Amino acid sequence: MPAFERVEIDRDGVAELLASAEFGAVIQGVADEVAGIARSGSHRVASGEPLPVDVFDDPNRDRVGVTVAVRHPAGVGMEARHGVLKRAAEAAGLTVAGLEVNKA
Repeated sequence: MPAFERVEIDRDGVAELLASAEFGAVIQGVADEVAGIARSGSHRVASGEPLPVDVFDDPNRDRVGVTVAVRHPAGVGMEARHGVLKRAAEAAGLTVAGLEVNKA
C-alpha cells in the first residue's frame, strides 16, 4: 500500500509562496549569480566593450519574476554561437532545456 493515497496541492499557499519576498530574494540571488558567471566569460561586442548582461524584474506578474538577458544587438548571436546565458545558468546549477548550443 502506498504511503500516500492522495496528495492535495494547496494552490493558495503555493501562490502566496511564489509572491513572497523571501522567495523573491532567492530568485534574485540566483539571477545575480547567473549574470555574474555570464559576465566573467570575457565575451566582447564589436566595439571591444564587455558583453552587457542585465538582471531585471519582470513587472505585472502574479509571482516573482526575474530575467537575465543580454539586451544588445550582439546578444542573440552570442547566445546562438557561445550559449553565454545557457552555460552560465548550468554553471549555477540550473537545468536548461530546449536550447541546443554547439559546444565548439
